[in-house]
Amino acid sequence: MPYDEMDEQEIERALSAPGTVAELADEETYLAMFRAAQAGAAPGVVVPMTGRTARRVGTTAILAASVALATTGVAAAYSSNLPEPVQRAVHSVLAPLGVPKPKPDVPPAEPEVQPTPVAPSPTPVPPPHPRPSHSQAPRPSEKPSPTAIEPSASPTDEATTESPSADPSATESGSPSASPSTSPTAEPTPTTPPAPVPASVAISSAGAGQQVAPGGTAIVTGTVSAADGTPVPGARVALEARSGSQGWTQVATARSGSDGSVAMSTGPVQRSTELRLAAQGVRSPSLTLVVQPSVSASAATSADTATVTVSTTGGQSGDQVVLLTRRGGQLVQEGTARLDGSGRARISVAAPLADRTYVVRLVGTQDHAEASTQVRVMAATSAG
Repeated sequence: MPYDEMDEQEIERALSAPGTVAELADEETYLAMFRAAQAGAAPGVVVPMTGRTARRVGTTAILAASVALATTGVAAAYSSNLPEPVQRAVHSVLAPLGVPKPKPDVPPAEPEVQPTPVAPSPTPVPPPHPRPSHSQAPRPSEKPSPTAIEPSASPTDEATTESPSADPSATESGSPSASPSTSPTAEPTPTTPPAPVPASVAISSAGAGQQVAPGGTAIVTGTVSAADGTPVPGARVALEARSGSQGWTQVATARSGSDGSVAMSTGPVQRSTELRLAAQGVRSPSLTLVVQPSVSASAATSADTATVTVSTTGGQSGDQVVLLTRRGGQLVQEGTARLDGSGRARISVAAPLADRTYVVRLVGTQDHAEASTQVRVMAATSAG
């Protein structure tokens, strides 16, 4: 509102109100300033005014001066602590005495909010484990002094801090992606193909002409082949034998060579023996190794009787020995005998009229082959 239209009653109410703490803060200082200013002031200032203005100013001045002197408003006026209408009125009257104009309205500053101190929570301390002690136990009157927990001297501002993510995947990596490896790819280790399975086994030879002297040994050779005819190396081959009425028995074992061949010894052979090779369930056809015995004979003539003595190697007890002679272009049996336990036999016949050659034959059996020899028998002698 303009100053000339100011409500006198409003000014009167403002001037008659009791002073505030802020208005009375520097009362003594500004009273001293007022007294000093009043002592050196000019005798008077004449301001020409209109009738209405003079009336209002006079009334306002009287009210301002009286209230200021009664309520110590002078100090408030010098400190600009009077209400704005009153400060303006006092300034208009007492401006020559140094009373300032009213200050523009300044919104009051918001009070600063002090952070609430937070007392740190005490960390629980586990009681120590009891230890055996020989010291004297405390008396009942002795009370343990409580441990005082002193709060922090300065309040701690609880600032909200964003904690980093614990998930490493959430963090964007600034490093470039790893370049592909330039190392050469390892070549796969070649695997050894499985060995072929034997499909056939054959005996190549057994002894010299598949014969062996009594008690002698023979080398049996053979081959192991796959279904397509390729040799099977490293196959386990067994030599099996059977003689007489006995069953098959294993004599020896060997591994086939790189060409599938195999060779094994029969060991001493006393009788003709049937042999075969076996490899992983596959068996060769059997082959008979024949024992070839030997026969020797001698003859003696006494008067008209001739005696032929036969000895054999490889003959068995009970084997038959035959004495033969050739008559009319044919061999004719002249006598016979059986071998004893020592392989010997004796045959007696009529002495021939002239010296004659006879054949002594060991008949062959399943244990050995046939064997024969010749013997010369002398003619009969006269009794005289």
